[in-house]
Amino acid sequence: MNKTALLFLTLLLSSCHKQFVATHYSFEEKKMTQTEVRDEKMAAYIQPYKDSLDKQMNVVLAVADTMLTKSIPEGDLGNLMCDLILKKSRDYSVQQVDFTILNNGGIRIPNLPKGNITLGKIVELMPFENLIDIVTIDGSSADSLFQLAAQKGGWQVSGARYKIKDKRAVDITIQGKPLDVTATYTLAISDYLAQGGDNCTMLIALPKTILNKSLRDAIVDGLVEMNKRGEHVKSVLDGRVQILNN
Repeated sequence: MNKTALLFLTLLLSSCHKQFVATHYSFEEKKMTQTEVRDEKMAAYIQPYKDSLDKQMNVVLAVADTMLTKSIPEGDLGNLMCDLILKKSRDYSVQQVDFTILNNGGIRIPNLPKGNITLGKIVELMPFENLIDIVTIDGSSADSLFQLAAQKGGWQVSGARYKIKDKRAVDITIQGKPLDVTATYTLAISDYLAQGGDNCTMLIALPKTILNKSLRDAIVDGLVEMNKRGEHVKSVLDGRVQILNN
């Protein structure tokens, strides 16, 4: 059989194969209980991997003197996270970073307990691989970002302060100076928000640099550095986000 005939036969046979496309998906939730029979063979197979992972996750990064709690409009857990993200973003980037903002949905557990802060606990806190984007943001877009944060009850910040009145952001300051809508700032933020997630559409078209570091990297690195300096993690509430009474 010559090459041409062989090629023709191959194409003919291939065309006879049916292509199947899924049109419906279904699933059934099955909860594991203590009555489930343990699969000893499978347990023995995964045990070495579990032991290795547990060893990594149990590494102590720092020590907290108090429990840190997620709270709106301002929480000491959010303040810690933003302070570490801002500091490390400045270390990672060649640009000066003015401020950072973190949506409340990005904080995945309600608190960090008093005592040892392990790597595993930080993975629980930020389980996603969201990278840090350095965004060059004009003052008008920055104002829109703070207005969005205010509408959602208040997002966590560092390098900036603002108050919320009737779900609007007022008295906004960045690096201690009132927000200037004609100025340009540099913002460290998750790539999820920078790409328009959680209604941050004002950020989509802005110039940005993606760092090869995640938000979790910044928190882990920052905690390790604190621990090396002999510093404990302490609760900090300084009024950087406030709700004004009518």
